[in-house]
Amino acid sequence: AVVSTQSTGEVLFYYAHRLFHTPLFYARFHKKHHEWTAPIGITSVYCDAPEMVISVIFPTLAGPLIMQSHLFVVWIWIGLAIFSTTLAHGGYHVPFLFSPEAHDYHHKVFNCWFGTIGILDKLHKTDKPFCGSVQEERHYISFSLTPVNKLHPTPAKPAASCATKSE
Repeated sequence: AVVSTQSTGEVLFYYAHRLFHTPLFYARFHKKHHEWTAPIGITSVYCDAPEMVISVIFPTLAGPLIMQSHLFVVWIWIGLAIFSTTLAHGGYHVPFLFSPEAHDYHHKVFNCWFGTIGILDKLHKTDKPFCGSVQEERHYISFSLTPVNKLHPTPAKPAASCATKSE
């Protein structure tokens, strides 16, 4: 049941999120959510009502409704969904929990990583800009208390070369 519920949510969220990134819908609805290029937890639900219904509520509830889950299970699922989206927008790589790196990267560049777990991103190749980035190196569950950005520091930008005078 959990796999079916997560899979349903992933498919519905991915395609709804991609829809909201099309020119027709981005400026009208989704741009508000992307005002935060370095999001914080509360911005996970910073959006207009149509986006909230289509890309948040419907994908979250569709799986439990299809599976005819018990109301107690639905409440647990909603709590986990709120927790995971808050964590994904939190910017903190909390030890022993999943990584927010992919979604942080999505808010940085806007044109990649539209799903929650990345399967459809790999299938549709919308993970390509993320691949090879330092954020991808950091995208794992950490079992260390050492901050992930200390284990995988952002490479220093090369110094700008100055034109030298010929003598």
